[in-house]
Amino acid sequence: MIQPKSSFPVCIVKDLEAAKTFYTEHLGFDVVFSGDWYLHLLTKSGVQVGFMLPEQPTQPPIFQNAFSGKGVILSLEVDDADAAYEAATSKSLPIVLALRSEDWGQRHFCIQDPNGLYLDIVQSFEPTDEYKSDYVS
Repeated sequence: MIQPKSSFPVCIVKDLEAAKTFYTEHLGFDVVFSGDWYLHLLTKSGVQVGFMLPEQPTQPPIFQNAFSGKGVILSLEVDDADAAYEAATSKSLPIVLALRSEDWGQRHFCIQDPNGLYLDIVQSFEPTDEYKSDYVS
């Protein structure tokens, strides 16, 4: 059996510099690696994300195509979704889903990064009785 010790997405995007600026200035990431074609970021709490330019000759064909903007949501859990929403609106970040609470136990909103990736900023709370049984303890 494979036993992962951590996980992080690598998003193939067209603009590494825009990703670096957005994630470091607005989301608290620090740069761990910044090369010509790959960028790796890390938060103080250990959240990691990588970005790679498309069509890199050193990479196999499955890693060549840029992200199309559909089918992926990166969720970032926060302690206070209301405070995060206030920060996002004060910086005029592109909010694509307004702050809301969900019965399954999330208060969240979504923003979109400069490369088209959707970020779901999430705070967890106690779900309604309808959803409690869906959680595995």
